[in-house]
Amino acid sequence: MGYKIPGAAMDRVSLLWRLRRRARRGAVCMTFFCICMALLYAICAENSVPVTDAIFGVRARTRAQPRTHSVIKVLRGGAKPVYIDPQKLPGVIPGDPHRPIPVLSSPNRTQEAAESTPKKKKTKDRESGGFFTRILPRPVTRMLETLFGGRRKGELSGKGDAEFFGPKGLLGEVWDDEMSSSMLGNRLKKVVQNYQAMNKYGVEVSGPGGSSSRPKLSGPKLLCQMKENVEVSSLTSDLHPFSLLPWASQLPQQQLTSDLGPYKSCAVVSSAGSLRNSGLGKEIDSHDAVLRFNAAPTTGFEKDVGSKTTIRLINSQVMASEDHRFLSSSLYSSGALVAWDPAPFSADLTQWLNRTDYPIFTQYQRYRRLHPMQPFYILHPRFEWQVWQRIQDNMAEPIQKNPPSSGLLGTVLMMSLCEVVHIYEFLPSRRKTELCHYYQRFFDAACTLGAYHPLLYEKNLVKRMNQGPDRDIYTHGRVTLPGFGQLNCTQAAEGASNKH
Repeated sequence: MGYKIPGAAMDRVSLLWRLRRRARRGAVCMTFFCICMALLYAICAENSVPVTDAIFGVRARTRAQPRTHSVIKVLRGGAKPVYIDPQKLPGVIPGDPHRPIPVLSSPNRTQEAAESTPKKKKTKDRESGGFFTRILPRPVTRMLETLFGGRRKGELSGKGDAEFFGPKGLLGEVWDDEMSSSMLGNRLKKVVQNYQAMNKYGVEVSGPGGSSSRPKLSGPKLLCQMKENVEVSSLTSDLHPFSLLPWASQLPQQQLTSDLGPYKSCAVVSSAGSLRNSGLGKEIDSHDAVLRFNAAPTTGFEKDVGSKTTIRLINSQVMASEDHRFLSSSLYSSGALVAWDPAPFSADLTQWLNRTDYPIFTQYQRYRRLHPMQPFYILHPRFEWQVWQRIQDNMAEPIQKNPPSSGLLGTVLMMSLCEVVHIYEFLPSRRKTELCHYYQRFFDAACTLGAYHPLLYEKNLVKRMNQGPDRDIYTHGRVTLPGFGQLNCTQAAEGASNKH
């Protein structure tokens, strides 16, 4: 006679079996749900315009500058995100706002920092690709890169935009001065169009630009147009309405063009990722004056970017951001500082004083109290819009109604101070890459092709004005422009009138 399982035990076994089956189904469903959500996220990040918020910050479309502070680097193995920002690089002293760093010499380091800086090991970035990259759909690989890779979340770079880079990229060996937004990948094209449709600063478009029938000027004529229509000026203590303010004495008494220069040979050093492994440091430092931007460091990168800092051009967002520690970090204490903040297109100084994008004047006063001996200037806001007008007047399509990048503003600034200006990696060389900055691991095609700023069109303009050979651009990323003082625009104008 066989053994019979009691009814109660049978019920328990059956219940346990059903629970296990439901648990397995639940695990499968949850896994499927997670994969679907991840794919949805990746697809949205690939094709949606709001992804710019993930790149430039939630308030990017209402602010003057993309967010350039700390970058999140997601590590493998489930480690917590590591925040990497220029203030934590070797040789940079973050400091304490209540104990300001004194003004340092040109190289951005102290003896103590130099002695304590460990030797860096040479590392190579992990090359993308592999078996799974080839067989999996692009959204899946991007999802995996976002979750486990070294790239910052939310970048616009993708297959369409990445095709511009590399030795056989669509950008070619040398930048084409007829580049337009129609040549961009779908994602970046949408973002640019989104910014082109916005007009936060009330820009009033005028002149021959924005039409395919506009005349294309030669390089010398463009240079003369820039010289005659752009005034590089800064705020002074006697300028109304600042002369009426209690802190007017903190402003310089003279224009920066009177205090700085003249220099014979100048270098404008971009923050482009393509400066990595360039070996341009000695060449850059050989110039009489060197201009750098925002939070770009030199310590640890001397071989590629040099160590000399004569002028540092900073935007008001860097000044206001707590992450940049503008008031105390040694990063900003080398050379002269020049700051800028975008005013509404047609605003006068009084209107700008009451409607700055970031609290530039508050930070300026604080910094001047802490560093009274360091030269510090604020650009007149009409300067940036005069430069913007020159870009638009010489392009065949409407450009973004946002101020130019610091790169172009710094280039024009140095053209007013120097006999000859060499700009490094503003136009990408053979080392062109999606890496945004040489000191951060942040990949985004928008850093080269533009999104918020009319960067693509700025590069077109610089390429047309370049007086050096294309070979210099390809090998060194070096553009050569004459200083305004070296241009004989009267003779050029007379020659043009005689032809007519």
